[in-house]
Amino acid sequence: MYKDIEVLIFDLDGTLYEDTHHFDFYATKLCEKLPSYKQEAFTADYKAILNGEHPLKMGMAYDVVNDVILKHRDGKIIETYQWDGTKLANQNNHSLQDDFHSLLHIGDLWWVPAAVARHYGLSNEMAEQSFLETREYMMTPEYKLDELNGFKETLEELSLNKKLVLLTNSPKKDSEVILTKLGCSHFFTDKIFNGQKPIQTKQHIQQIQEKYKLGYENILCIGDNAINEILPAQELGCKTLLIDPHEISKPSDADVIVGNLSEMLSVLKRLV
Repeated sequence: MYKDIEVLIFDLDGTLYEDTHHFDFYATKLCEKLPSYKQEAFTADYKAILNGEHPLKMGMAYDVVNDVILKHRDGKIIETYQWDGTKLANQNNHSLQDDFHSLLHIGDLWWVPAAVARHYGLSNEMAEQSFLETREYMMTPEYKLDELNGFKETLEELSLNKKLVLLTNSPKKDSEVILTKLGCSHFFTDKIFNGQKPIQTKQHIQQIQEKYKLGYENILCIGDNAINEILPAQELGCKTLLIDPHEISKPSDADVIVGNLSEMLSVLKRLV
């Protein structure tokens, strides 16, 4: 994997930093927009999912339209459950990558409170508002990011001989603030915000490939959500590095799988 990599495409949240305290802030913002009689159930389910004590678990998907939980493997839905865990006949024909709003992919912690809120009837608009409120909070001085020792320096070294690209679903305004807090904004030759992954992941990668006139095997895609970032890149023939802190992946899910950013940093240093 370490040969001939010329472009590295990074996700932002969970990839360039691994702080998680903003997820509870997001959950609070979602919860307070629900009717008061639903808030206790929201909080209980949110905590249960985080503790692995709920039918919806990391690595699954939540179908907002049909209010069901989907277990999948290799991009295909294999089991369907009601919210309470009752198993249903699998009649869901969704493609896991082609539906951005109806299917919530619980591949990272952003989607846990979002799925619970949507189950309890919060609209997509109210969920989006809560997300933007959370991103506003992340721009404030009160929101502190822990820097990974040596990470910024490694990105700087990589940027001297390779192209670093940011591809995130988050908005530009707050993402730039986060990059500035991390001290690495200027290392990226291209920044793609509001990326609408996984629907447009391939399209963005193809544009990068065409811009730099290289083979897909010369591109390394790095992220912490297999559905959003890794599977589309694999299908194009890119190299992939998956950050899997929840240990929900199998060996074939990426060329390299690491458990945290420190392990990712060890891989990146071999590319310098």
